[in-house]
Amino acid sequence: MTAPDPTYNLSAFADRFFAEKRLIPLANQIRRARDLHSLSTDLVMAMESIDALEAELTVPADPDDHRKLITESALLNNALVLYVRATKTESKERGGFDLRTRFGDEEKIVHKELSDLRDSAIAHFGSGGSYGGEWQAELVILQFSGAEAKVGVVTRRQTVDRNLVRRARQQIETALNLMRAVYYEKLAEITASIEAEAAADAKFSEEIHRHPLNLDLFMKSADAADAARGSFGSGYAMGSVSHN
Repeated sequence: MTAPDPTYNLSAFADRFFAEKRLIPLANQIRRARDLHSLSTDLVMAMESIDALEAELTVPADPDDHRKLITESALLNNALVLYVRATKTESKERGGFDLRTRFGDEEKIVHKELSDLRDSAIAHFGSGGSYGGEWQAELVILQFSGAEAKVGVVTRRQTVDRNLVRRARQQIETALNLMRAVYYEKLAEITASIEAEAAADAKFSEEIHRHPLNLDLFMKSADAADAARGSFGSGYAMGSVSHN
């Protein structure tokens, strides 16, 4: 059985250069590529949630099927959380990328709507800000039954808004295409930088060879590793780097 072509851990390579305070621009490019790919992955997962939700919505509604209602609500919430996490937020472990400068006017409106829903209806209780529908409503009532009366609270919650689902799909698709384009640009920058370093320093490849990676182990299976390797032939990688 032929051994797979070698894989090298450029993230570890970049971490070492940060620690050694060398080749910081290249190290920054590598770290940024990881961030951008992670953001793109969130958007892919958001699209998968929308796909699954739309499949659920093709099944005739049954008001007594609470599992279906909860599944639909969970899929929509998951899509919105992932979309906003990818397009609005950042953390100590991942830098963000503000796509609003690349959105058109209508896309900016939908972006705010989805962000408001995540921030003011899903992650935190509220009406959803700029969302025009009714996400939830609660009232305290006095209910009479003959001569007796009891105080209670009634609640109405939105599970799925089909028009919102359509807007979310279009917005997530747009954001994913834009984020992928930025990610591919960063891969091209890294490739050019590595080629330039290799041309300037005959021993530069030795720096990379210090960080071999068992991709099968990292991906948890040989099949997953093969799928990852295969993705580099379908647009996930730009340019080429020699490793002689």
